[in-house]
Amino acid sequence: MGLKDIKDYSAEEVGLWLTAQGLGDDAPKFVEEGVDGDLLLSLTVDDLKADLGLSGLQAKKVMKNIQFSKDMTAAASGGGDEAEKLKEEVKAITGDKATLEEKVQALEDAMNAKDSEIAQLTSEMRAMKVESEKAQAQALARAPPPQPAPAPAPAHKSAPAPAPAPAPHRRRGRGVVGGAATGAAGGAMKGAIAGAILPGMDASDGAKAGAAVGATSGGLRGLRGRRRG
Repeated sequence: MGLKDIKDYSAEEVGLWLTAQGLGDDAPKFVEEGVDGDLLLSLTVDDLKADLGLSGLQAKKVMKNIQFSKDMTAAASGGGDEAEKLKEEVKAITGDKATLEEKVQALEDAMNAKDSEIAQLTSEMRAMKVESEKAQAQALARAPPPQPAPAPAPAHKSAPAPAPAPAPHRRRGRGVVGGAATGAAGGAMKGAIAGAILPGMDASDGAKAGAAVGATSGGLRGLRGRRRG
């Protein structure tokens, strides 16, 4: 049995056809206006909007479904091959759907199994943690108390360093002034004696001359003594 051609629809069948497309609220208007299949095929988008109150989007949807219905009718009445082809396509789609549902169910089962394994592993890890903490507490209870650290040994006092030996006293010379004074005294005595003995010179002159010579020579000896010291 083939499909009924859309041009043979009555007004009520056009209303049912619109309801199947989700336009049931607009179907009574078509029935009231007596829009049957033959009249429906002659309408334009502007007619659907202006005369039957559809929106632009609804009018385009109706026109698209009119063309689809015409194609389905032509395919059904065009021969057994096209009908069989449509049946095979529907069957393939149904089979794919069943296969897809089986795959989805298999994935859900696998996920549930994984969730069970994760829950079991989590429980085992918690039990192991409790056992580990208990073993550590028992080991600490059996461990001997810590021994106090030994006191540090007293530091040895070092003997005081011996005092440095006094530097040897070095005898210093008389110096320039002392040498000159000593030389002057000795020279004056020698000059006085020589002035008294020698003719033409008295003791006073001899003492002066001797003092001058003795002072000079005594000062030179004192200077040499300081340099050697």
